[in-house]
Amino acid sequence: MIELMPRNTPRLILFFSVVISHLVVLHIPSSQAQKGPPATPVKVAKVSKVEIAPQVQLIGTAQPKVTSVVASDIEGLVEEFNVSEGDFVKKGTVLARLQDSLLKINLKGAKANKADTEAQLRRARTDLKRSTDLLASETISDKQYTDDLAEVQSLEARVLRLEAEIEYDQDSIAKKTIRAPFSGFVIKEHTQVGEWVEKGGPIVTLADLSNIEVLVDVPERYIPRLVLGGNTQVQVDALNPEKFTGKIAAIIAVGDSASRAFPVKVSVDNPDNRIKGGMLCRVSLAIGKPSSVLAVPKDAVVNMGQQHLVYVVREGLAQPLTVQLGDTSDSMIEVKGSIEAGMQVVTRGNERLRPGQPVKIIE
Repeated sequence: MIELMPRNTPRLILFFSVVISHLVVLHIPSSQAQKGPPATPVKVAKVSKVEIAPQVQLIGTAQPKVTSVVASDIEGLVEEFNVSEGDFVKKGTVLARLQDSLLKINLKGAKANKADTEAQLRRARTDLKRSTDLLASETISDKQYTDDLAEVQSLEARVLRLEAEIEYDQDSIAKKTIRAPFSGFVIKEHTQVGEWVEKGGPIVTLADLSNIEVLVDVPERYIPRLVLGGNTQVQVDALNPEKFTGKIAAIIAVGDSASRAFPVKVSVDNPDNRIKGGMLCRVSLAIGKPSSVLAVPKDAVVNMGQQHLVYVVREGLAQPLTVQLGDTSDSMIEVKGSIEAGMQVVTRGNERLRPGQPVKIIE
């Protein structure tokens, strides 16, 4: 006969499990039980005094500094057209060729005439030399000498005319080849193979993007504070977060009477042609003299809605400190509030910190 387990067996098992678990907890070393969360590795920087000028950020549009409609200096039928819209061409690249066969035929004839005339001139000069010698001995008349002299002068003039004709034909032939006057992008085609181009007729529109002008409409209240040639910072939305350094190239003296804004041109070097014409730019313009202010790296600022704070490291703990933001300069931003020069603020790892959290400073 099988013996059944007592009814209170499950309760006994639960009781002994609880007792054993409490004994295990009691045997955990006190140092391990009291140990807090590990310190968070962070990078820090010191609050410092820097020279920052008040700035205003305005929206502008990038445009090529040089845009040219490349035209033909001579009329003719387009025989070759070697480029397409969007192509980048270097200075001197052949854009198109016009038919030049008739000019080459005329040039060949002019060269032959010149050679024949030069041969006649050599004989005439020989005759003139003989006439000169005979005139000295009074064996020929003055008329013979005068006729020989006139023949030489006439042939010399003819040679000069033929040389001019040859130069004209050579120049015209050279102009039948239209080359890029500078390096840039073809942004519009104006002709194709088989079309007739008049003298001065457009071939392509070429844009040089190696230097960009950002056109900004600046409110009139800021215009007196701008300095021609002053440095600016330009951020292109399409290339964010990269920033470019520019200079105020021109302040247009006549503004818009409705908006009370004046066009300002900011020149930006663009050697890799990364900034394209028409791109939206954010331009920071200095509108005052620099002053010494407390500043921190921009990465130290944590935005909490409408509030801004930095984490200050004190005795190995991260403590939040509310600040007000001021002007910016490159990677630094002015901070105001209960903050002092020399304080260490967290610049890397601050987005995960909590007040009073232990931190470990790393290089």
